[in-house]
Order: sequence, then structure tokens, then C-alpha cells
Amino acid sequence: MTTMRNCVLPDKLLYDVERDLWAGIEADGSVAMGLTDVGQTRAGQIQVVSFTRRAQGGPVRRGDSVAVIESAKWVGPVTSPVEGVVVGRNEALLGRPRLINLDPYERGWIVRIRPGEAEEDGAWSEGWARGAAAMERYAAKMALPFRSVAGVDEDFWCVHCNEWEV
Repeated sequence: MTTMRNCVLPDKLLYDVERDLWAGIEADGSVAMGLTDVGQTRAGQIQVVSFTRRAQGGPVRRGDSVAVIESAKWVGPVTSPVEGVVVGRNEALLGRPRLINLDPYERGWIVRIRPGEAEEDGAWSEGWARGAAAMERYAAKMALPFRSVAGVDEDFWCVHCNEWEV
């Protein structure tokens, strides 16, 4: 597990640092994805998660929106990193959206997608980073000024709500 400024990035996952998304390959070959520890901290308390029609078991293209996350200070889409078919969505988030804040890498996953034939070789993950490489990208991102909820520029440190304290 890689950590910096109290932010946790499990080594087994891939990270799209620009969009604050993580992805992991499941035992059945599907791709689980969610918001990173950094992403959930930047968003603040997650208040609503809604799934798009594409996230109801249908086909998705890379870049299609599969969910929308809303917090007190941010609203944004969660886009598919891979072309394929949605094989699972985390229904628990509909009633407890804060699971993303509490446990972003386990109980806070958002969707699972079975990659299509063109994506089975892992080509979808080009540009994503893992472990130390992901942390280097996040270090550069966190070096930029961060405006807190109170509107004050400050150093960025991840805030955890569960077992992620390091």
C-alpha cells in the first residue's frame, strides 16, 4: 500500500489520477471501479450517487458516464474506463452514498464492467498508473494550490472516515 499526505493507494489497483478514479481487475475478469481516496477527500461528504441508464446492465463505451456523484461542493460524472457491458453496480450507494467516503476501495466501489473483446488484453489501462508511479502523479497534482471548503488555500491531506488511517 502506498501512502502520502495520509492518502492511501492500494498497490493492486490502477489509477487515473486526472479523474481521481481507481480500477481493479476482479477474479472473473471484470473491471471494478470507484473514486480514489484523494477524490473522495476533494469532493467532501458524498450526498447522492445516481446511476445512468448505461449502468443498468447495458453496453458501455470508454468515456460513457455510468454514474453521477454529488457532494456539497462538487457534482461530477463517473465515466467508464473500458468498453464492455456493465455486470454490477453498487446498489448500496443509493441508500448510503457516504460509503465512498468511508471505504472508497471496498464497500465504496461504483460499477463493475466486463470488458469487450477489443479490451480483454488490458489496452484500456494505458495511461493509468499503479503504486509508486501513481503516487508520483498524485504528488504533482497535490503540489498545486488546494482550496478548502472554507475557501482557504492549504496543503492537501486526505481525510479518512474509516480504517484508512495510516
